[in-house]
Amino acid sequence: MSLEERIEKVFTDLFPINRSLTGKGVYETFNYLLENFSLNGELKSIPSGTQVFDWVVPDEWNINDGYILNGAGEKIIDFKDSNLHVMSYSAPVDKIVNADELRNHIYTLPKYPDRIPYRTSYYKKNWGFCCSHNLFKSDKFYPPFTVFIDSSFNSDGNLSWLECVKKGHTKKEILISTYCCHPSLANDNLSGIVLAAFLFEYLSKLDTKYTYRLVVLPETIGAISFLSQTNKKNIIGGMVLSCVAGPDKLSIKEGFDPNHFMTESAHLAVKSCVGEEYLTYPFVPDGSDERQYSTPGFRIVTPSIHKSKYYEFDEYHTSADDLDFVKPKSLVETLEVHKNWIGLIESYCYPKRTNEFCEFHLGKRNLYPHLGGTLNQKAHHENEVGNHQRLFSFEDEVDLTGAHLDAFHWLMHLADGTISNFDIAKRSKLDISIVNEAIAAMYQKELLELI
Repeated sequence: MSLEERIEKVFTDLFPINRSLTGKGVYETFNYLLENFSLNGELKSIPSGTQVFDWVVPDEWNINDGYILNGAGEKIIDFKDSNLHVMSYSAPVDKIVNADELRNHIYTLPKYPDRIPYRTSYYKKNWGFCCSHNLFKSDKFYPPFTVFIDSSFNSDGNLSWLECVKKGHTKKEILISTYCCHPSLANDNLSGIVLAAFLFEYLSKLDTKYTYRLVVLPETIGAISFLSQTNKKNIIGGMVLSCVAGPDKLSIKEGFDPNHFMTESAHLAVKSCVGEEYLTYPFVPDGSDERQYSTPGFRIVTPSIHKSKYYEFDEYHTSADDLDFVKPKSLVETLEVHKNWIGLIESYCYPKRTNEFCEFHLGKRNLYPHLGGTLNQKAHHENEVGNHQRLFSFEDEVDLTGAHLDAFHWLMHLADGTISNFDIAKRSKLDISIVNEAIAAMYQKELLELI
């Protein structure tokens, strides 16, 4: 099975599950991930009613059925047709109502009359149905209406999340966070769950410098609960996976510190794939769980990379955010960008010369062309490639070019242990991959140490 075929299967398997803050759908999703991916994860939970900072963990909610019958006894809205039809966290109800009462509990989108909206009432007991505006205005909508929701609240229940840890050589952690509380909405945010599983499976096979912690949790209250239970001191940055498989351009929502290495590496990762053809959204304290991670008590910089970012596509929070809206090819693209992002995070360092005086003699270390007089001069030679002359191959099979030689000069000038590789690339106007390869070459020759 190809990667795209596997992605499509995961989307198809998980899309119908009714997910909310808590309940059976969340556990079903977690169990599927643990059974189908190499995540080495565990389920963690916190009891309903627990105080977590300024919030209280809600009762565990489950739903079995929900529908509306019209005056002729015809079922005009059915939870089994779409789990968006019942407002999430609806209280149980079984009664006959007139049109006026039902209007107070029906949610439609006149702007998009054929779509079902997504609505919730997590922290105030209520009940409600969602349907297309066309159905609401049709001749099928006539009283008396029988409204029925078979749901339950368990004050002895739990809010749960999936947590996976990939240990690195240091205890310094990169947090990878995604949310699982939306029902059948494909881009927001089933796509984030799917990306998280494939990305962490990829990570589990790497030998990494940093430790990586993945959390799949309900948005807002789940992140708050996780933060109330975790030791933040080792977390040096993170990313939020949200809305990553839509049809639009790649985009970045920056972390609250645009100069932090997580934000800088996000930009570099996207540029390595699409150049300048992407969108940038500056940080605002709104959106997904970056709202929690960036608060003063934590200050974890968590940018996010998107394809069709939340708020920015018309299908957002409607039934049009379905399996036709997302594409496996789009998720493959964001997966590759996130793999690049991981590589850049791993490369982040402050190179420092082992001897700070004058230039190194690069020639005797095979880091300089042995034929003199060839630099900055156009002349035919079978080893010339484009505008850069290939000098030789290094131990790791990287063909070092004139651009690498430029990087060697910049490193000899700047590598004093206080300037990061990202900033050296920026100041030298060299591609980060060239700078990192030059750092690796000089490190292997014991000309640099990495801080």
